[in-house]
Amino acid sequence: AAYRGQLELFLTGTPLPTTATVVNPRDGALYFVTGGWRIQTGLYRLTYTGRESTAPAGPDTRGAKARVLRRQLERFQGHQDPRAVNAVWPYLGAPDRFVRFAARVALEWQDPRQWSARALAEREPERAITALLALVRVSGRDALHRQPTEPAANPSVEQAVLGALGRLSWNGLTESQRLELTRVYAVTFTRLGAPDDATRQRLIARFDPLFPAGSREVNAELCQMLVYLQAPDVARKALALVAKAPTQEEQIEYIKSLRMLQTGWTPALRQAYFTWFLKAAGYRGGASFAGFMRLIRNDALTTLSPEERVGLKPILDAKPVVQSPLEAMRQALAGHAFVKHWTVNDLAPFAAHGLHDRSFTRGRQLFGAVGCFACHRFNNEGGAVGPDLTTAGGRFSPRDLLEAIVEPSKTISDLYAAVNITKLDGDVVTGHIVYLGGENVQVNTDMFDPSQIVTLNRKQIKSIELSKVSPMPEGLLDVLQQDEVLDLMAYVLSGGDPHNKMFGGAGSRLSQRRGGDTGRKE
Repeated sequence: AAYRGQLELFLTGTPLPTTATVVNPRDGALYFVTGGWRIQTGLYRLTYTGRESTAPAGPDTRGAKARVLRRQLERFQGHQDPRAVNAVWPYLGAPDRFVRFAARVALEWQDPRQWSARALAEREPERAITALLALVRVSGRDALHRQPTEPAANPSVEQAVLGALGRLSWNGLTESQRLELTRVYAVTFTRLGAPDDATRQRLIARFDPLFPAGSREVNAELCQMLVYLQAPDVARKALALVAKAPTQEEQIEYIKSLRMLQTGWTPALRQAYFTWFLKAAGYRGGASFAGFMRLIRNDALTTLSPEERVGLKPILDAKPVVQSPLEAMRQALAGHAFVKHWTVNDLAPFAAHGLHDRSFTRGRQLFGAVGCFACHRFNNEGGAVGPDLTTAGGRFSPRDLLEAIVEPSKTISDLYAAVNITKLDGDVVTGHIVYLGGENVQVNTDMFDPSQIVTLNRKQIKSIELSKVSPMPEGLLDVLQQDEVLDLMAYVLSGGDPHNKMFGGAGSRLSQRRGGDTGRKE
């Protein structure tokens, strides 16, 4: 009942600091402006000269009926209508989350006295979860308008909702429904207040044995809930997940939640938690990333007792040694035993016939262990200095993928190739040109750190040549067994889809699946 878009790169340049774009409706050309601080402005017109048709595309009729249904449900929003409750109720359990969203919002506009009992009595899991979320949203003030010291807006409603949620069998829910269930608990506590101690203990008894679960998304939600409930064993379990997590995103999920935990800490767990921040000093993010990391650490510091601060002083006062992800990757690989110097011909026959019954979980772990996440974006995780590999399965055959990994310097994309700049004095500067204009050339010499810029005078440059060596190191697979290589390849070729046929069969460990519908913020 909605739309999904995909990005496609069709123009690139070095440099090409684009600041504005517009399509001229008269000539159909794309006009864009380049420029920036101390950079010459340019105006470009881009036109198409190929043979494919440029006629406007026809309408996409896929999902048309679902969109009509969604709009019909949306007509009940914004006002009360005696027909609304019965009309929208069946669609509270619709498989399309956008239809469910429209039905829930329409229900929230109706008098809750007409449908609250029905919501509490609903037994079908999807309808029950959606209806109970609606009931919570209309039964209490938003947390932004209620101080933490105020009592729950309606304790009787909260107890009734928690009772109804408790009747839903966890084992009978899909992965996406488990995410939605934990979301409803979070909204319940936010809107209606914290549970009393007896209820808190019952909830801990229910959810603590379920953590960790099969997928990282559910684990993140369960960790957050158990920290809120101050479960005594969540620190131990979450830090074990941090130690195994192959990406900084997954690690931060647990670290962020644990910052508010006050129970269940041992000296060893406290030490492991704050030592993680020394390691994370080399992680990369946006301009505010380092500031947010400090805020997380500062929140955690407020939970320490004076005695704990004294015991942790060497760690708290330690200055982190910042490593580039590439150096961290090399150290990680050095910790693995050499298996074999794999060649494409060694592995190609197995890749052609052995990509079945593979392990999705191990493939993802290996993607992190050999350093792929350090450079490559994949399924919304990882770095951004190399190409996004999420769609590699649609562009590479198994042999092509092997060749790109085993012989990375054989073919180097112009988008990611470095240049060797030889100066008149014989010095060589290697990196990526970020500005080429006037008398100066600016070169980024560390692809992991955009601030590492060297400025060269053009008059001092003897030559500029493309580097024949890929930034991607060779030998990444040499520390893996053959089965591990195949698991890694299946993970990449699947685009991160645990339901891909390559993971079918007894050896796939599909208990580690991720749910397909992981939207958590309705």
